[in-house]
Amino acid sequence: MKPLNFVLCLILVLLLAFGALFFAGGSLRTSVSSVSAAAADYPDAFASIQSVLTSGTAPQLLSNEALGDASNYTLVDVSITLTNRGIFDAEWLNISVTGAPGDVAVYSLTGDGLDVPARTGAQINLKLITRAPAGATRKITIQYYVYGISRSVTLEA
Repeated sequence: MKPLNFVLCLILVLLLAFGALFFAGGSLRTSVSSVSAAAADYPDAFASIQSVLTSGTAPQLLSNEALGDASNYTLVDVSITLTNRGIFDAEWLNISVTGAPGDVAVYSLTGDGLDVPARTGAQINLKLITRAPAGATRKITIQYYVYGISRSVTLEA
């Protein structure tokens, strides 16, 4: 009977170790940096943003207001570095922004739908146009899948 107990205990320990490895090994580590600039300093970019918003091709609208004078707006560039130190791929990243009061839209987004293979990193970049004061915080949620199980990371930028 003792050898059977030993084998069953060993199997239990291995299952617990695999479960811990699965949950710890599929999480992404993140770092965020952002840069702001007055929209009036970049008239060509502002005109391009206006055309993106009027054509309805912006990745995410946070307000339905029409853009007015460029001097009332700020451009915010947010860069997110993702590191997957685990042994499982993080797949199908989906990025959504919960804007601060005064945010108008995310007018450019790179990294949506991206996969982050195991033991590698990736870069996500999103650009916002806003009327919010400098230093306003936004919540960025990154949802991804590890073997079909949904996981998410929420950041403040």
